[in-house]
Amino acid sequence: MDTTQPQATKVATTQPPERFNWGKICYWAIWLLVLFATLSTLALWASLDAHYGRYYGSKRDTARGVIGFLMGFYVDTRSYMRRHQRTAYVGGLTAGQPPIICPEIDIPGSRQNLSIDVSAIDLMHVEEEIFKQDLFDVRRFTVDANHDIRAMYRRQQEAAARGLLLKDVLSEGMRVGDFWYLPGGHWIPAVCMPRWKVAVIVPFRDRFVHLPIILRHLIPFLKAQYLEFGIFFIEQANDLQFNRAMLMNVGYLEGLNFTQWDCFIFHDVDHIPLSYGNYYGCGGMPRHFLSGADRWGYKLLYSFFFGAVTGFTRTQIHDFNGFPNAYWGWGGEDDDILGRMRSIGLAKTRPWGPVGFYNVIPHHHKSAKKNMNRVCLLDHYRQRLHTDGLSNIQYDKPSVTLLPLYTNISVDIRHLPWNEENWLDCKEDA
Repeated sequence: MDTTQPQATKVATTQPPERFNWGKICYWAIWLLVLFATLSTLALWASLDAHYGRYYGSKRDTARGVIGFLMGFYVDTRSYMRRHQRTAYVGGLTAGQPPIICPEIDIPGSRQNLSIDVSAIDLMHVEEEIFKQDLFDVRRFTVDANHDIRAMYRRQQEAAARGLLLKDVLSEGMRVGDFWYLPGGHWIPAVCMPRWKVAVIVPFRDRFVHLPIILRHLIPFLKAQYLEFGIFFIEQANDLQFNRAMLMNVGYLEGLNFTQWDCFIFHDVDHIPLSYGNYYGCGGMPRHFLSGADRWGYKLLYSFFFGAVTGFTRTQIHDFNGFPNAYWGWGGEDDDILGRMRSIGLAKTRPWGPVGFYNVIPHHHKSAKKNMNRVCLLDHYRQRLHTDGLSNIQYDKPSVTLLPLYTNISVDIRHLPWNEENWLDCKEDA
């Protein structure tokens, strides 16, 4: 008998294939989705806060909490990646700017008409139309600049002693298309040297429906003419009767804090030019840019009408003592301004025919109360030529806010002392 034990044979065993750990995959996928959603939310908050003037994670303000840190890190990183788009400005021109002079006659497209859309639109959508992919950086840029000017106003005495103006603080530009952009709606052509530096002054109160509509049309219109321009809304910050001419004085004086504009165009918020050929440069001033409006059948209200959109050089405004401060309520100031011009030998120019046509945005508000004293003030305007205007203007320090499309200057204007010695024929409030 064979008593030897049989040898155990080794059976080759194969390990079962490793299966995917779906639990871990789902776990990490969820965490990635949460992270992506968090970063997207932070980006949206940062963009909205930049738009409305709040600021997180600034180098100037200490951010509090984890959210403030993350938002600041995200926005600062994105801005740093596109910082090459900014450049320092000296005297309004960049180093290396081409010596080509921007055209004044035969501007490309000047024979065309604007495409007009007066339907209601909000300001954020107009910003998206104007800036497109640059909007995030423009909003961020604007917030930074607002911190700079507020710091300057807080240290106004120190800034005055050093000779600083807003134009010194706002010395950095950002390339947007064919223009250099400065916060507050200041545009400078980058492909040619502009012939004129134009400040557009819009006296304003409560016309928030009209505001985005006029900007939607006016900014592309001015850019097409290759002008250096800035847009200022001068907001009357009280419930007194509206004083358009006094706001024009404020706009002139405050606008000069930004740069030495060649001329000032005073523009009603509800008037949209129809022709690109209606050139907003500083030649031929004083100028009445309107030859007719749709509400009057594209005619003038009367032959010597001088309202809605008018322009003057800096020297002309100074020579006729600015604009009358005595007109509270609707009417009269335009004809008074025309009389001031004529008194120093100035004559207006005006485009004729369709080039000077405007459409008026429909009104959604109650019209301003008429100035019952306007006839008397106008009949005796010569009494106030040298004593009512820039010579006697007074107002408290305004609130200046830079926005992506324009600069808002909010001011609490008040009745000025009545000059009984020289203003003999009219009462202050008839």
